[in-house]
Amino acid sequence: MDRTRLSRFVNQRLSEVTLSEPATVSPTLPVRQAIATMLRYRTSCLLAIEQDELHGIFTERDVLTKCMVDGFDWDQPLEASVLTKQPRVIASTGTVAEAIAMMQQHHYRNLPVVEGSRVVGVLRLGDLLRDLAEAYPEDVLNLPPRPHQVMEQAEGG
Repeated sequence: MDRTRLSRFVNQRLSEVTLSEPATVSPTLPVRQAIATMLRYRTSCLLAIEQDELHGIFTERDVLTKCMVDGFDWDQPLEASVLTKQPRVIASTGTVAEAIAMMQQHHYRNLPVVEGSRVVGVLRLGDLLRDLAEAYPEDVLNLPPRPHQVMEQAEGG
């Protein structure tokens, strides 16, 4: 993939890319119901929003790291102990490159995108990869399984 095309992709504003519709819940929703909501919507994260204000994010990583302990109370509200409060967000005026950098730095797979204080979508790592593959299918599909791999002779019969 030439650098010009890649540069054009990563310099897109987030308002120009496809964002996932966020699955939202109340921060007072019991953990048990939040997990059922994640399953129902087939999503890896929920945004806890109340009165149009983002209170936190609950991800499948939170389920594994905060909920899977002996004696965990599955009926407690999300905000009690498992909600990641005041999560990092990115403005819709930010670029794909800025979002990728933030996701890489903090090991995120889901990043809320905001306009002002209002959530307008969720940027998912998988969505970015899909968009890249759809925008440049010939480049992505023709990558060798190991990018550093160099063929010594042409394949074919």
